This record gives sequence, C-alpha cells and structure tokens, in this order.
Amino acid sequence: MRERDPEIYYYHKGKVYTSFNAFVFNEGCKIACILLFSICGLLLPFYVNGSLQRAAESIGSLFAHTSTSAQAPDTTTKAGLIALARTDALAAGISPDLFVKQINQESGFNTNETSPTGAEGIAQFEPGTAAGLAIDPWNPVSALQGAAQLMSRYTRTYGGDYAKALAAYNGGSGTLQYCLTTYGSQWLSCEPAQTQAYVQKIMSS
Repeated sequence: MRERDPEIYYYHKGKVYTSFNAFVFNEGCKIACILLFSICGLLLPFYVNGSLQRAAESIGSLFAHTSTSAQAPDTTTKAGLIALARTDALAAGISPDLFVKQINQESGFNTNETSPTGAEGIAQFEPGTAAGLAIDPWNPVSALQGAAQLMSRYTRTYGGDYAKALAAYNGGSGTLQYCLTTYGSQWLSCEPAQTQAYVQKIMSS
C-alpha cells in the first residue's frame, strides 16, 4: 500500500499556508482588494459632485462626433464641401488650395451644376468621362474624390506641373499634347481661350 505524501507547508509572517500557490493566491487577493478600494476612494469625490459623469459624457460625445464625422462628411453646405475637397486633395497628394480654386471655378461648389456642353455636378464631369472612371458626377463625395485622383494622375504625367494638369482636365489631354508638341514652352497660347482663362485664373495668386 502506497504511503500518503507528507503535506508541504509554507510559512510567511507567522501564517501557515498549505503550499506556495496558496500563499500567492491569498496575497494576490489582498493586493487586488487594496487597489480596488484605493481606486474607489479616489473616484468617489468626483462621482458625488457629478464631475465624473460629466467627463464620461463628454468623452462619449467626442467619440460619437468623431465617428459620425468620419462616416458622413458634410455635403449640405459650401463650407463642408470645401473641407471635403481639401481632404481629398491631401489624400491624392495635390495642393488643397489649388484644388479648391479649381472646383470653385468649375461649379462654385454647386452639386447640381450643369453646363451647356453637358458637364455635370460639382466637378463638371462629362457623362462619358464619369462613366469611364466609375464616378457618380451628382454625388459630391464620389465626384470630388474622383476629380482629385484624376488631377493627381495628370499632375504626375506632366512632371508635377499643375497648370498642365488643369489644361488636360478642362480641354482634354489630346489637345494639351498637341500644344506641347507644337508650341513647346508656349503651349498655353495654343489652348482654346476658355482653357487659357481657366488655367490662368486658378494658377493666379
């Protein structure tokens, strides 16, 4: 018959524990209780005068506002549309100031703008161009993001020259390429008068 293993005892500050694990558990519970009561003691005065609740409500409101703003940009006011345009320009790596001036020249930030030539929406996309880029010209979120990305692509194509990117956006890249090939540094004088005025107005300080 197997003999019973002798019990192992652990002594600490005059107290006897059946094992070291029992000692750790007991002392751990004590420390946890002390910390809990200490935190409650620190927070109680704030709870009594209501400042803790107000702080919690303020933090909650801040997170709710941030979440709502991120999910639903303001497209009901010109200020909100300008802010959205600047955000899209930064994301696309182009100048926010120039992009805002460009959209203002296109439509005055009117989401329902139409032109005699059939251009539509805030960024004045031709229907065929919008369809090719999978952009909804009447949706300002889609249109502004699409316009910023298109301007970013044009700007890279023309070596960072925003004026040339504007000419491509307004008059077409085919016309711009002809003017560059034929007139070189005087390319703008080759562009239609409407495109010349468009570029000069936006690029002027």
